[in-house]
Amino acid sequence: MRLPVLENGATGDAASQRRSRAVFIFTGCLLLLLLLGWVDYITGYELGFFVFYTAPIGLAAWYLGRWPGIWMALGATIAWWLADALAGAKYSSRFSFWWNSTIHFSAFVINAVTIAKIKLELRHRNALAAKLEAARQTLRATARVLPACPLCGKAHPQTGRNGHAELRDLARGNADLNGALCEECAQPARRS
Repeated sequence: MRLPVLENGATGDAASQRRSRAVFIFTGCLLLLLLLGWVDYITGYELGFFVFYTAPIGLAAWYLGRWPGIWMALGATIAWWLADALAGAKYSSRFSFWWNSTIHFSAFVINAVTIAKIKLELRHRNALAAKLEAARQTLRATARVLPACPLCGKAHPQTGRNGHAELRDLARGNADLNGALCEECAQPARRS
């Protein structure tokens, strides 16, 4: 039986663990949402509890992504509505009820989308930082084997006859340095 290859090359157990972790987080967010709805209900409709509903939405968006965050936003809107309705909130018109529900849902969705976007941008930034550090390490390794100082042109005393071979091998082994070699040096070494 062949296991499907998933994100980051993970298969089988890793994917199963990731799914069970996601279910655990989503369930925890739902339980937190229920707790917040209950506390909102027992405190009455006169006390605003709006800001606390963003905690499970933010957790779902951060750890699970945009769509689970949006689903949690819908759940928070329903929990808020139920808490107010069961606590006896009365609206002067149906428009007021729908207006408040729409405003709450919109604010919750904005929070979910923003938090998920921040997490995605941080992940992207970390990937770019890792690539930059790899490029810096390559540059440092290249500078160590250069036969001369790139600024003043003085010969490095530590670079012997092997310096050119090390530099050639380093450039051949790194795709970012492919253009640094002339055509002759870029060719694989010929055995005589």
